Amino acid sequence: AFVAVASVAPAADSTKPRIAVLEFKNKADNQWWGSGGAEAAQDVFVTELVKSGRFRVVEREQLAALMQEKNLALSGDIDPSTAVKAGKLLGVKYLLTGAVTEYGAQETGAHGAYRVGFSAGKKTFTAAMNARIIDTDTGEIVWADEARGEDANFKLSIAGFGGGVENDTRMFDKVMKPVIQQLTASIKAADL
Repeated sequence: AFVAVASVAPAADSTKPRIAVLEFKNKADNQWWGSGGAEAAQDVFVTELVKSGRFRVVEREQLAALMQEKNLALSGDIDPSTAVKAGKLLGVKYLLTGAVTEYGAQETGAHGAYRVGFSAGKKTFTAAMNARIIDTDTGEIVWADEARGEDANFKLSIAGFGGGVENDTRMFDKVMKPVIQQLTASIKAADL
């Protein structure tokens, strides 16, 4: 007789700890951050953590819905007892939280006019953030790190033509994303 045996092995994924990425606090003096920057950073962190293969990551929209349902408001600095409570309510082993400490552009340059007007300058984009992971069983910080990124562009404009620096909206991709990737590499290397 033929006997069919169905194996009900749990997905390899289920052994990975669940992690939620909280909204990052803005400690940098930057207007743009208030209009979507925190969400953008959160999304990049979620993507990078999924790519690391170490965790099952709660998606930002799912996290927001869960927090609303459980009447939780979490971001930035959270105390150990709140972390433990949130971990139980959200069903996650770890919470990733942190802050953007620097984000902006600084320009240096020279201007002159001899027959033809000219300007030459350099714009430097800078981003820095710190992050930490809290174990929701104990409320302890089990990993913490910070990273900084910089990208300099040279621009030259003669009589108003040519040159020009890349659009500031690309600053996030140029400097913030690499900072998040550095932090994720540090998490991946950590003994969690």
